[in-house]
Amino acid sequence: MLIQTTRFGEVEIQDQDILTFPSGMLGFSAERHFVMIEDEMGSPFHWLQAVEKQDLAFITLNPETAVSDFSLDITVDHMKKLDTDKVEDLSVRVIVTMAKKLQDVTINLQGPLLINFDKKLGLQFVVADGRYNTRHPLFGDRLKLDQKQQPEEEQQQVIAQAG
Repeated sequence: MLIQTTRFGEVEIQDQDILTFPSGMLGFSAERHFVMIEDEMGSPFHWLQAVEKQDLAFITLNPETAVSDFSLDITVDHMKKLDTDKVEDLSVRVIVTMAKKLQDVTINLQGPLLINFDKKLGLQFVVADGRYNTRHPLFGDRLKLDQKQQPEEEQQQVIAQAG
């Protein structure tokens, strides 16, 4: 099937690649069908593109890429909604918010995505215990150290590749 997107133009997808988020995404409850589009260059970023709404796409990332001690309390309810009884069946992604300056790029750790790729089911939920926020710096303190060594032009190239 061909879908039209504002970011990628016309994209060929297979029905078996469509992920269903039965409750939609936070702020986009009407959109329930998405497809994961990988970066051809092998970056850790993936696009979660809405199937029916061509201008809705989220940049996602495995949170462990940025936060080594990230953990979630996955409930029995989460597992039921994702049609599994094994946590190992689930992948975690977080939404990236791009910015003009690399140090302003953030990830939403408070609203992670749980995806069961085998069953093609996804769920976004809120971590309400205060551990995480919606604007966690992607690079944290590491960027402050690297910025002294990396010219602004190179930082902008990294942003351009992801967005």
